[in-house]
Amino acid sequence: MTARKDNKVYTVSEIEMESYLSMGYDIFDEEGKLLKRSPKATVPYSEYEQVVKERDELKSQLEKVKGDKYSSMEIEDLKAYATEHNIDLGNATSKDGIIKKIKSAE
Repeated sequence: MTARKDNKVYTVSEIEMESYLSMGYDIFDEEGKLLKRSPKATVPYSEYEQVVKERDELKSQLEKVKGDKYSSMEIEDLKAYATEHNIDLGNATSKDGIIKKIKSAE
């Protein structure tokens, strides 16, 4: 196996592996496949920002799909759901209005 950092490559044994990891080297097998990443490894900030932005967008999408089970229901189904659960819809007649009333009652 090899230890790589920047442009340095050393052949190391399993005994030496932990020592090289602690010095910031990544460990690769004979085929060049990464076995262990150094705990000192860093990511460029621009890449980090991109990943955080993507994660936040995916969380938002998931929350819309997961958290809003009512948006896929028809108005008649929403009214039936409200009646079954003793939810007073008041003057709400639009789909959004009915959903707001149901959510506020939960």
